[in-house]
Amino acid sequence: MKGKDFLALTVGFNILGGILAGLAVGYAFDKWLMEGVFKIRSFPLGLLFFFFIGILSGFWNTYKDLRRLS
Repeated sequence: MKGKDFLALTVGFNILGGILAGLAVGYAFDKWLMEGVFKIRSFPLGLLFFFFIGILSGFWNTYKDLRRLS
């Protein structure tokens, strides 16, 4: 695989990985709040918060990779 092809694959994995990790952490956080000691129902809030954090981290990692290339 050539350099530019690998870079395109890395960019896609950075964004997708950030989004999926954010969704997983948000879901686990909401589940922990609901079933844990606190018994707080916050289902969509934690999921959405960590979803946006995942998007930001995916784009930030992509930005760092593209800066390192040039």
